[in-house]
Amino acid sequence: MTKFAENIEKITELHKQSLEPVRNFTEFAVDAFEKIARKNYAFSGDILEFYVAQAKFPVDVAEPKELFERQVASTREFAELMTDRVNEYVELGKVLNETSTSLFEKDVVEPAKKAAKAARQKAA
Repeated sequence: MTKFAENIEKITELHKQSLEPVRNFTEFAVDAFEKIARKNYAFSGDILEFYVAQAKFPVDVAEPKELFERQVASTREFAELMTDRVNEYVELGKVLNETSTSLFEKDVVEPAKKAAKAARQKAA
């Protein structure tokens, strides 16, 4: 094989290696975006359902006491649901943080350490 062809192969391999971390982070970012967007979509749906139910109570209920009781019960259920949603967001945040930290360690920190070690050895 000619030196030129060998150099092209080396350059191609280095290019693939350098793009692998970018691909990993892109995959992570797309996955994170989808999960967060779906959580937000569910959250928005919960808010819509709550407000529609609240708006319908005065139409569906004639007695003020029953109206008040339904509104209070509905608000309690909504508060519990929102607490669950917040806990889901917190858990998702923990998972995304762990994943991003792991990716950063694997794709940035470790290669930088290897490069620094190689540079030290070359300088010695």
